[in-house]
Amino acid sequence: MKHLSLILALICTCWTAQAQIPYVSITSIMTIPQSDLQNCNDTTSYLGDTVVTRGIVIIDGGLTEVASGSVQGGLRPFIHVVDTAAGGTMDPFSSIEVMGVIRDASGNLIPHPNFIYVAPGDVVEITGIVGEYNGSKQISLLDGNSFNVLNTAAAPSPAIVPLSDLNDPNAINQLPTGEQWEGAYAKIENVTVSEVIYFSGGSRVSFNIVDGSGNRMNVSDRYLAQKLPSHQVINANSPNSTAAGGPGTGTFVPPVPGTFYNSISGVIRHDANGCTGDNGRGYEINPFLASHYDLGYAPPYIANVDRDPLIPTSNQSPDITMNITDFDGSVDSVSFWYSDDANLLPSQFQQGSIALLAGTTDEYEANLPNFPDGTLVRYYIYAEDNDGNGSYLPSKPLNQAEPNFDYYTVRDNGLIIPDIQFSLAPNGNSPFVGNTVTVTGYATSSTKPYDLGYVYIQDPNYSEWSGIALRGSNSLTDVFRGEEVTVTGQVVESFGFTMIDVLSLNRTGNVMMVPPVSIDPSDSAAYADRTVEKYEGMLIRAELPGSKIWITEENLGFGDYAISTQAGAPLQRSMRVLAGRQSSTSQSSLYVSLVTDTALRSVNGFMEVPAIAVSDTMNMDALVGVLSYGFSNYRILPRNNDDFIGVNVALDSTDLASSPFNIEEIHALPGVKVYPNPNAGEFRVGMESIRPMTYRLMNFQGQLLQEGIIERDGQRIDASQLPSGFYTLILKDSATERHAVEKILIRR
Repeated sequence: MKHLSLILALICTCWTAQAQIPYVSITSIMTIPQSDLQNCNDTTSYLGDTVVTRGIVIIDGGLTEVASGSVQGGLRPFIHVVDTAAGGTMDPFSSIEVMGVIRDASGNLIPHPNFIYVAPGDVVEITGIVGEYNGSKQISLLDGNSFNVLNTAAAPSPAIVPLSDLNDPNAINQLPTGEQWEGAYAKIENVTVSEVIYFSGGSRVSFNIVDGSGNRMNVSDRYLAQKLPSHQVINANSPNSTAAGGPGTGTFVPPVPGTFYNSISGVIRHDANGCTGDNGRGYEINPFLASHYDLGYAPPYIANVDRDPLIPTSNQSPDITMNITDFDGSVDSVSFWYSDDANLLPSQFQQGSIALLAGTTDEYEANLPNFPDGTLVRYYIYAEDNDGNGSYLPSKPLNQAEPNFDYYTVRDNGLIIPDIQFSLAPNGNSPFVGNTVTVTGYATSSTKPYDLGYVYIQDPNYSEWSGIALRGSNSLTDVFRGEEVTVTGQVVESFGFTMIDVLSLNRTGNVMMVPPVSIDPSDSAAYADRTVEKYEGMLIRAELPGSKIWITEENLGFGDYAISTQAGAPLQRSMRVLAGRQSSTSQSSLYVSLVTDTALRSVNGFMEVPAIAVSDTMNMDALVGVLSYGFSNYRILPRNNDDFIGVNVALDSTDLASSPFNIEEIHALPGVKVYPNPNAGEFRVGMESIRPMTYRLMNFQGQLLQEGIIERDGQRIDASQLPSGFYTLILKDSATERHAVEKILIRR
């Protein structure tokens, strides 16, 4: 029996313990008056209530595959159930989602022990709290006795639902006709794939479908059916688990735009948007069986694309190889298009050579000419089958006029961080996702005491696209802030945030404190059009000279608060700040006192400095930190209390560990020396060959103290107005653009 003896013996004791909790049918919970729906209100009157209800299971518990870092074991299981009064029929307002997570005796979140073993047709009694997440209603289990199998019935069948009842052509939810199907098992007929959406570094995929009138819907991957081979199965009861004889991964092959499905089935969830004021995807469908995709016809499928070499020099002509197949016919023609002119539209690209490799039926190779160092090269592939159905790689949405393209920059001296971060893709992802790369940069943060707790590196020769986060290697704990490192690792995207999973790391011995790039935290246009993306992973300084930076939102949830150049500014003209949390989803510093709530001192890590709840009376001259991105928001991550410049509250000072390397040696500009060092506030710059250089003198918080031009050997720099302490002198050769740094000690 599929669910093994699901604690039937506990039913009597559960009835006694829960006798005071009212029974409410699923239909009563889900039904929303039409007058409310017409007024953009889809909130149930039972929201927040604890209820007892009964339903017939729609989805096998072994098919849920929702990962969660906050639940032990990593699985947050969900199923859907339909009202027992409906007898398994998908009537309007008769189905709801159930989340199978409870707390153990220590308060930790764990999956309910029997939840993943239920089968379609099981009749279950549920005691839980009615909640809502982004417009989708769900019941959360109350405790370990809150989920019991009573008996079995026929497995539910899907209702045929017109896509037009759910969403319009902009995927805006149609509440009056769509809300009745939230939680239901539905079949959507006669739809075409309009767009394929890879996310989480290419490890997850969803796709959009349209009906004959252009109404649009997202097909999402909550369940096993739509998990890619890169997905590692997390449900112990999954039929794909190795214990069950499966591959241990997903097996889904994504469609391409233009694929026609006779129907797609699955459960309907609500991701609110439109008149509700939210920004979700509208009603979405989640298939949970491979049979839920009833294919009509499909264009050619292009896969396994590889460029060799990955980063060509000006003397190399890279080859592009790929596999192209057609699932319902044959490949009729393949073409390859490229350009080294950044001003051309993709439709204006030049056609290149591409051919089927001898002795194969689906392996093609395209050739690109060599280009000068620094050239941006773009290219795409088009294939057409014997039925005239065409597809592109990268995939092109049906309603998009111009093709998308892959791209690279020719580099004679190897890949640089800006090549990894610079994105021309519609989703903002790095062009090197999934590739193993080697780059060099200076650490702007470290795992050392009184620092961020994570390592970011930056190329000081560039002011945009030049920072990136590192993760995954034990050697990262050896890195001090300011050290130059060369890393080899795989480029990954996590919810839109670019990182390198480090495989090896070499500390070069060079040291430089990279100065932060100044940005205006109130620049709402930069957030709206995502031009602030060019600073992702970089050390920035939020400031507006002559103005104060104010705390404008004290608690945005999940540890976020907001800053702006204007007191009381709306969130649209503010920037988020995150501090005081370290978990799988919150990589901020525990050495920052200013947090949303003093309760964070012992939540998601133990804070190492006193916790001070922010208020809108607090202001500062500037805030320094690395710029992170996740869950659709950019955030400044201050590294420690010293990153709050001129703040109007007293904060504990920090004692950041220094690199053991000789920071006083100038590495990048041979023949240049600074003397005397230490000094009493006056020093000179000597050079063997006379060439113009610029200098910047900064403190260790990144504030520029003075700058100027070095034009002669032994030129004097007067810093007598500065107090005793360490300072950073950054020199730049005007001809070669090379930088050097020296740590200056003023001692009187």
